[in-house]
Amino acid sequence: MLNETYEINNDFIITLDGNFDADSVKVMKDDIERYSKLSTNIIFDLGRVPFIDSSGIGAIVFLYKRMVAKGFSVSVTGLTQQPLELFQMLFLDKTINCYPNIDCYLETSPNLQVAS
Repeated sequence: MLNETYEINNDFIITLDGNFDADSVKVMKDDIERYSKLSTNIIFDLGRVPFIDSSGIGAIVFLYKRMVAKGFSVSVTGLTQQPLELFQMLFLDKTINCYPNIDCYLETSPNLQVAS
């Protein structure tokens, strides 16, 4: 599991590449804890994640709960096949905002800053 983080318009984007499962969550545990201390919206870009299990879902829900309690949001982009089916089966797509890709998220982001 490779991950990359960056910021756009004061939002923190976490791009994951590979399975988001128990092994990868274990490796990312310290990072996830650190992300929960941020004061910004968090977006998981899962466009290159072919498989997610309960540990990956748990990591997203962990951050969701902490960020919402602070007045921020957690969104997910790029869900395909198995991850999308699991999100729908658990009705997470009704709680956590899901977008087809980062561009779609940015189009609806209240933080969108346009250069003048």
